[in-house]
Amino acid sequence: MRALWKHLPSPATVLASVALVVALGGTSYAAITLPAKSVGARQLKNNAVTSLKVKNHSLLKVDFKAGQLPAGAAGATGATGATGATGATGATGPAGPFPDTLPPGKTIRGAYNMGGTAAAAGTLANTSISFYFPLAAAPTVKIVLQGTAAPAECPGNVTTPQAQPGFLCIYEESRTNSVGAALNTVRSSGATIFTNASAAGGFFSYGAWAVTGS
Repeated sequence: MRALWKHLPSPATVLASVALVVALGGTSYAAITLPAKSVGARQLKNNAVTSLKVKNHSLLKVDFKAGQLPAGAAGATGATGATGATGATGATGPAGPFPDTLPPGKTIRGAYNMGGTAAAAGTLANTSISFYFPLAAAPTVKIVLQGTAAPAECPGNVTTPQAQPGFLCIYEESRTNSVGAALNTVRSSGATIFTNASAAGGFFSYGAWAVTGS
């Protein structure tokens, strides 16, 4: 009996073992019964949450700071959209003022043709030149017959008739059996020119003109 008692643990050893069991049991219990939402940022140590602790594909873009996620590659250019419908045409504006006279420096151009069949030399043919807008005053007339040099007041030609301000320039392009164009009358609204046959038969004179307001 004394030999059996000799191998039993001492009271101190038993107490120590009981205390260890209680301590371990208490820790396990505390870990299992933590209140909900009791673990927050203060309870987590730095770097405690690692990739292994995070569920794959569970984080969202809002979980990262701006600039932390790299931008993806640019996508392919999309197809060109259809052309939009044509917008409505705006209303036509009011007509501008109609000029009473040809403005200074503005040029009006035109053409003339006169002739006929002459019974004898001297037969008359005439035609009128009408300005689209009247001049402030009757212009000075310069006639440039076929083959003659144009004066300074008429710097153009039959292809591009021109006239200095206040002048009417008549450019004869061609004539047959005719003495050439000559002036009859001139007014602020137009002029009348004529030609005479050189001999019996067909005769004519034609060309171009220009008048410029002064």
